[in-house]
Amino acid sequence: MTNIERLSALRERMKAENIDAYIIASADPHISEYLPDRYKNIEWISGFTGSAGTLAITADFAGLWTDSRYFVQATEQLAGTGFELVKLKVQGAAEYAEWLSETLSKDATVAFDGKLASIAIAQQLKGNLEPKGIKVRGDVDLIDGIWENRPDLPKEEAYLLSEDITGKSTVEKIKEVQEAIQKKGADFHLVSSLDDISWIFNIRGSDVKCNPVVLSFALFSKIDVKLFIDSEKLSKESIEELMNAGVSIHPYNSIEDAIQNIPANSSIFLDPKRNCFSYYALIPTSSTKIEALNPSTVLKAVKNEVELSHTRQTMIKDGAALSRSFFWL
Repeated sequence: MTNIERLSALRERMKAENIDAYIIASADPHISEYLPDRYKNIEWISGFTGSAGTLAITADFAGLWTDSRYFVQATEQLAGTGFELVKLKVQGAAEYAEWLSETLSKDATVAFDGKLASIAIAQQLKGNLEPKGIKVRGDVDLIDGIWENRPDLPKEEAYLLSEDITGKSTVEKIKEVQEAIQKKGADFHLVSSLDDISWIFNIRGSDVKCNPVVLSFALFSKIDVKLFIDSEKLSKESIEELMNAGVSIHPYNSIEDAIQNIPANSSIFLDPKRNCFSYYALIPTSSTKIEALNPSTVLKAVKNEVELSHTRQTMIKDGAALSRSFFWL
């Protein structure tokens, strides 16, 4: 199936669902920039392989909004696909939302897969479109029904790093995160971003090419920590080590049930730029949502002495490698 045929198939699905515009973001349920193969929707339908961009598709136009890093690449890769490059003026901005608000008429419907859009982006879309009478749906996955032989989620092995490498134990990091949660006055804290999870639990994996992360979610409460991960990726020893740190292991796909079962009238702390809209929508309506930067994002930015030592050694090796390259050249 060519890119033009895939675009045509998507438009047929849009017509059947009474959708006037469909948005495809470059993301996964963890709002990652670099993606496992299963979520490379933009590459599959348009041929564009850059790490950042958004497709907006109507009945008569299909555009890729991306930034200046990819203008040349996108122009070449989109040729003959039915998609056109739309140059972003501000990197990361949802400028397609403004275009949709100006292009679509009142009572039109815009849809997207809420698992592939951050809370912040979804709120921005609604804020731009709903005041103009345009309906916004964040519960529509049109790709899965037309992508034949879509890749499964990766099953790569994960492993834990020892404290002599990280400089701080998982127990210490969990304590620091829970203290930050308490300061926010929250009962729960949802972490979806893979880099934050890697830091908190001292865990590494190979689920995304050239990124040492493992697909997982974490849900903190005042009394426990749950890690949602495919347990087959972990050795018996790693599972035991995590449990000894006070972490319970749960199936990766059970995160949705866990969010829906948060007790009524609880408060949940989550980062609107690092969590997907679909899971945000699952939070009980009686719950109070506290939206702010993940505590771990700040905590992991402050390097301990062990990490600083590793950085110094890495820079020595890097400098030597560059010097050899310059000498050869």
